[in-house]
Amino acid sequence: MPKVMQTVISIAGTIDPSLSKAIDGVTGKLGGLGKGGKLAALSVAATGLTTAVAGGVAAAGKALNNLGQSYAKASNKLQVKTGATKEEMAGLQDAMKGVYADNFGTDMNDVASAIGIVKQQLGNMPTNTLKGITEDALGMRDAFDYDVGESLRAAQTMMNQFGVTGDQAYSLIAQGAQNGLDYSGEMLDSIDEYSVQFQKLGLNAEDMFNVFQAGSDAGAFNLDKIGDAVKEFSIRAVDGSKTTQQGFQALGMNADQMAQKFAAGGNGAKQAFYQVIDALGKMKDPVQQNLAGVNLFGTMWEDLGPTVIKCLDNTEVQYNKTANAMQSINNIQYNDLGSAIEAIKRQAEVGLLPIASAVANSFTQMMPTISSALQSIMPVMQNTIQTCMPFVTQFLQGMGSALTQIMPLIGQLMSGLMPVLSQFIGSILPPIISLIQAILPPLIQVVQAILPPIVQVLQTLIPIVTQIIQAILPVVLSLIQQLVPIIQPLLQLLVQIMQQVIMPIIQPLMQLVQALLPPISALIGGIVQALSPLLEFLKPIADVLGTIIGFVGKLLSWGAGAINGLFGALSGGGKSNGGGATGKFATGGFTNGLSIAGEDPRYPQEAVLSFNPAYRRKNIGYWSEAGRKLGVLGGSGISLSGGSSSSVVYDLSGMQFAPKIYAASGTNSSDLMRQLKALMPEFVDMVQDALAEREEAQYADCRIY
Repeated sequence: MPKVMQTVISIAGTIDPSLSKAIDGVTGKLGGLGKGGKLAALSVAATGLTTAVAGGVAAAGKALNNLGQSYAKASNKLQVKTGATKEEMAGLQDAMKGVYADNFGTDMNDVASAIGIVKQQLGNMPTNTLKGITEDALGMRDAFDYDVGESLRAAQTMMNQFGVTGDQAYSLIAQGAQNGLDYSGEMLDSIDEYSVQFQKLGLNAEDMFNVFQAGSDAGAFNLDKIGDAVKEFSIRAVDGSKTTQQGFQALGMNADQMAQKFAAGGNGAKQAFYQVIDALGKMKDPVQQNLAGVNLFGTMWEDLGPTVIKCLDNTEVQYNKTANAMQSINNIQYNDLGSAIEAIKRQAEVGLLPIASAVANSFTQMMPTISSALQSIMPVMQNTIQTCMPFVTQFLQGMGSALTQIMPLIGQLMSGLMPVLSQFIGSILPPIISLIQAILPPLIQVVQAILPPIVQVLQTLIPIVTQIIQAILPVVLSLIQQLVPIIQPLLQLLVQIMQQVIMPIIQPLMQLVQALLPPISALIGGIVQALSPLLEFLKPIADVLGTIIGFVGKLLSWGAGAINGLFGALSGGGKSNGGGATGKFATGGFTNGLSIAGEDPRYPQEAVLSFNPAYRRKNIGYWSEAGRKLGVLGGSGISLSGGSSSSVVYDLSGMQFAPKIYAASGTNSSDLMRQLKALMPEFVDMVQDALAEREEAQYADCRIY
């Protein structure tokens, strides 16, 4: 296809050389600064070290204050829940610190709540006992989701009825949960409700759990029914009723003797209970067995059936109160890296509590002083703000106006830069993705290969590091305890300085500020009035700067177009005028800025015309030559005869257009003009056909200007 003429407009003018000189000057200074890099590095290092130390001290102070405040809040909550005196709080706080250091509870406040519940339900007890029961309750909550209060109530009932310790009670509850006794969600309630009934029959805590387990394994549909059966028998066994006597007689037993054994309780009642269960199970006549069972167990015999009742004498030992099940559970559920690190952290925090409490108490003591100072300062601050508000408002309005003018310029800048960035990202992203896709599989293989030995190394090092920390921690804590008596007087001295030195001068200082505020306000107002003419004077300068920025934006737009063209040339080809940025003028067109000519490698020769009136005659010659090459001039009756700097005139002499117009009598000029206008499309078609016949190549659109 023949080439289409392309017009290129050049931008006249130069860039002030002072800009490049300034850039060179800055570069030289930076280079000189680089020669003294060692001194600068030392300065930066010293500054960084100072900043790091100051930041570390500030962070440490903040952490100590937060720790002290958390401890104080937890202690206050514990005292409110228990109503403990100051002397009693010492033991409660020791228990709270011990539980927290052993890594139980979510935080100090959670530990305080748990200790409060234990203290409320069990009353006064030694600190170690309080600590152990609280840890069992929190461990039970973490392992089985039992509420602290609910599990403690069941444990307390067992302690009261069977005389077991808190640790033994929680150990049996844990074994029951592990063995599935809570299958109906009633284990804790059943323990709480029926422990007294088991105790009346001479059964101990372990016997109760063994009976529960035997009935559950035999098919009891809930644990409550098993407990209710024991309760019903314990009542009937001593009531001396006719039905009870008939029940014992059916088993071949003396009702009065059996009633005396059960009323006495203890081991005799226990053996009598197992004797009754065994005798019921050995009865051959199911009818007589059912009558005896109903007489002794009431409706529970009907609900559970003989199969379950016969299993209640199972004396196989499954539960052991000395098994220390909770300790085993806690050793497992907290045996991970995160728990180990948290335990070390908490031990350190407990060791730091004396200093943290001192810091927090000092801040607490200073709060009234600081509050009083703020109340004195607030009126002055409010007056100052009110005085400055007019100036601030005027400044913000000016900034808003400036932003309104600048934002379109920024938009122009971005519109010039975005095509370049898009082209760059579109060019560089595919190879990067390909590189990642190529590198990722071997990288995954490397990670999979080195991960197991790293895990082994960590597993080996963690116990060693833990031992080292545990060995160092007591020494550090001892040192901290020795420092506390030294730091506390210093903090008290700081509080005294605040109260006796700084606070007395605040009031005179406020009076001075209030005296100086009116003249300062007047001065600010005068400055604002004086600056108003200056701002009006600077506004035209801002407009000039806006024009310069607009010019730079257009320059960047040109740069974007140029780079786009370069990308197109490098990628081998371009698109038509209706296409993208690559090869934008390869098929011809007009441009309003700098462009690239000859970007189509298939047709390197192009016509470049200028609309500068100074070169009009020369460019008309270029136009004629281009017309001959395009087949629209030369060798025919149509030629380029002239035109202005922005138009082309074709010579159509020799062509004839002779339409026939019919004018009847009475036809006026308006009718004739309407007929001529109606023939205009026919005339245009004729001219276009004539031009098309003289073209050497076909074009989709041939225009006459």
